[in-house]
Amino acid sequence: MKPVSLAQALKHKNRLAGKIARLRFIVERDNSRRESHPIRADVRKAFEESVACARELAALKGSISAANAGVTDGSCGIYGKLNLQAELRGLITFLNALNCKEGETTERVGFLSRDEATRVVFIAVITKDEVDRLVSEHQTEIERLQDEIDQFNAATHIVFAA
Repeated sequence: MKPVSLAQALKHKNRLAGKIARLRFIVERDNSRRESHPIRADVRKAFEESVACARELAALKGSISAANAGVTDGSCGIYGKLNLQAELRGLITFLNALNCKEGETTERVGFLSRDEATRVVFIAVITKDEVDRLVSEHQTEIERLQDEIDQFNAATHIVFAA
């Protein structure tokens, strides 16, 4: 990784955050759709790219935090773990709110006595079972990171004036 100025890193951080927001919007918008509606985006690709960008953002935030603390050797240490934990928590929140509606349902169209029942089939790219699996995997990673953070906190001593 080539060295970049803190100003460039901050600009890249903001671009990554914007890209993640755009990708997650695509996933939210198109994950569950009516079978009769055309596919507008590659939801799986957008989701996987958003996860990769979130991991990159966490590492970048760690490096920025380390630089702000005076660590310039490229190591983001505990900051990287703290930021990755935060990004994974955000990803879990996103996944838990994701519309994964699938299957056949009946919808009423019309007004009062003129209601007409219509059969609608929904298709989800990322299913509820997959969301549950991903949440579990990310939660396990968060717990592993927390163990590492706890070890760091127990082993690190500081001096401060009271």
